Amino acid sequence: MESRMKNPAMILNVNPPIQTIMGSIYQSGISSELLEYVGLRVGQMNNCELCIGESIVRAKNNTSTRDRIEHVLEWKHSKMFNESEKTALELTESVTELKNKYQSVPDELWLRVEKHFDEKERAALIMFICTMNMFTRINVATKQITAEWE
Repeated sequence: MESRMKNPAMILNVNPPIQTIMGSIYQSGISSELLEYVGLRVGQMNNCELCIGESIVRAKNNTSTRDRIEHVLEWKHSKMFNESEKTALELTESVTELKNKYQSVPDELWLRVEKHFDEKERAALIMFICTMNMFTRINVATKQITAEWE
């Protein structure tokens, strides 16, 4: 497969602000391991081979995620994830699908999100899910086969 074009973020020179967003997310206090699972789940849902592959490569070098990364697809039935991680993965699916407009993230789910994550972590989680959705959509639309964010 050949890319259709250079990564649009590179063409428009918007990588620096994207990296600022990502830096803020990673400094929010939310676990980088959890963000790895969330990012992989977005990649899986949006059929982004590049995103899935990058997650698997990063997990091989991280002993805390290596054993659990393979279970992200079946997170609902896996005993590998705790309640806060499952809540984050459920939120990820709800935000990625958006199939019921403003009810896509039901109040019941949001209450669980509030229970497990403080305001800054919730902000980081929402921003990360949305940013990862942007990445996957760019990659799929333009057939990105290698990471071109630097």
